[in-house]
Amino acid sequence: MRLLCLPGAYGSIEKFKVQLAPLVKELQDDKTAEFHFIQGPYEVAPPEGYEEFFGGPPYFRFIVPEGEEAEKVDVIERIRDFPQLETPEMTMRELMTYGVARTDKSAANTLQYLYDLMEKEGPFDGIVGYSEGATIAGTLLLHEQLMQENHGRMPMFKFALFFGGWPPMKPTLDGIVLADESDLMIDIPTCHIIGSLDPYLHGNMALYNVCDPDSAYIFDHAKGHTLPRDKHMVKELGDIVRRMIDEANGGVSPV
Repeated sequence: MRLLCLPGAYGSIEKFKVQLAPLVKELQDDKTAEFHFIQGPYEVAPPEGYEEFFGGPPYFRFIVPEGEEAEKVDVIERIRDFPQLETPEMTMRELMTYGVARTDKSAANTLQYLYDLMEKEGPFDGIVGYSEGATIAGTLLLHEQLMQENHGRMPMFKFALFFGGWPPMKPTLDGIVLADESDLMIDIPTCHIIGSLDPYLHGNMALYNVCDPDSAYIFDHAKGHTLPRDKHMVKELGDIVRRMIDEANGGVSPV
């Protein structure tokens, strides 16, 4: 199985390889999966005060504000004071509603960038996204479903792993998908790797809530907005991924 891997905001191929290294080793050692790493098409500078948080340059993103909208607040700036409301959907609505720059043009460009990459370097069986990478991965999956419905184009991805993800954008790219106001749902098996101490946990759960509950796993590594590195946790996560791959193969083990 080949997995397409998308890093978080201000990440890069090399940084994500380091972050995901324990799981890569777990799944490559027995030839369960191969990992193909990419980075966002936009090279950017981190917001003031975040330089050390994101490590050294270069920095890349999948979604950026454009034109006059760029003068408004980037959602990354808003997470300094991340709200905590009654439900994940209420929290995300509050976060995204007031003064946040639109990103539909850059998101459209990124979707085309991903489709071109899928055509040239695919096929891929699964998709892996961390943080902003999970948001754009979820958006791509919903867009694939729309393309199938409207044009008969068969989706490429059979399952997804979301690390610390936030809800996807609508396939029309004019807002985010929230379970309490939309019937849109990611219909392939998903695994949501969350940290119960993550300050952005409501974002993770808002993503989980727009995935098919009958085929969505939750894996809590009990830390913050990071990726699991503990040997036993990585082995447990690896077993979940093997189970998902088995399901994607129609019950025929790939190993």
